[in-house]
Amino acid sequence: MMTPLAAQQNDKPVVGIAEMKDLTGAAQADNFIAMIETAIIGSGKFRIIERGRLATLMKEQGLGRGGIVTTSTKKKTGGFEGVDYLIYGTITSISAVNKSNLGDNMLRGVLGGNRGQSAECFNTRVRMEADIRITDTNTGEVRYATRISEEQESATVCGGGSQIDSAGLFRSAADNVATGLVTTIFPIQVAAIQADGTVILNYGAGALDRGEYLMVYGQTTEIPDPSGTGTIKIDGEKVGAIQITDVQTSFSRAVQVTSFTVPLTVGAVARPVPAADVKALQKPSGKKGR
Repeated sequence: MMTPLAAQQNDKPVVGIAEMKDLTGAAQADNFIAMIETAIIGSGKFRIIERGRLATLMKEQGLGRGGIVTTSTKKKTGGFEGVDYLIYGTITSISAVNKSNLGDNMLRGVLGGNRGQSAECFNTRVRMEADIRITDTNTGEVRYATRISEEQESATVCGGGSQIDSAGLFRSAADNVATGLVTTIFPIQVAAIQADGTVILNYGAGALDRGEYLMVYGQTTEIPDPSGTGTIKIDGEKVGAIQITDVQTSFSRAVQVTSFTVPLTVGAVARPVPAADVKALQKPSGKKGR
């Protein structure tokens, strides 16, 4: 597979945020863009194109709003010079709900606090949702598409306004966008296996969390797409599960929590285990070892 031109020049692919809409009217698009850019730069695996330069390139090359890039080469999609990946996003909803805290309300009644007053104790729960799509400008392929849903709940307050860290809510969503981009282009992989069996992974803080479970897969293969439009990359067989025990800035340590069908090797791809499957790995009867 040919390395993108921008990546050849500086060994890091270039990413640009082509569009970010805010359908909620909260005017948070620019802030969200800045947070996504910061999170992507923090990954250490990409460069970000300056927004003004990207806007000029998009205007010059007539980049469509649908995320399809064009080129002067006949019958070829892609080739948006200077940028390898483009991010398109839409903040679809921001909602807040006050939830009465019956326990605190009853306690105040028992203690006689604020007698004669109707101050109620409650939590505020804020939720934001965004649709994200990332395209490969060299092929026109959508490499990553997801709906992000972030939620934050305030501490209990009685008779006053609650404090919600809205910036933290968007920052968490931005981290998810960056993680999705990074791990799609550069999968989580086994970087080393130490003498005591500890597994070293090529991702650290921001992408992985201590206690998280990952499934390790065999060699990735490519098969022809029946539509005749190229190939499809598929993971190999599941070979075993690992759990993160330590997270550093640029790497993580993990231990094997199941038997492995084949010996674990450097370069093996690991992906987060869906929440629905985690309980099976947490059972005391689960076998550990290689």
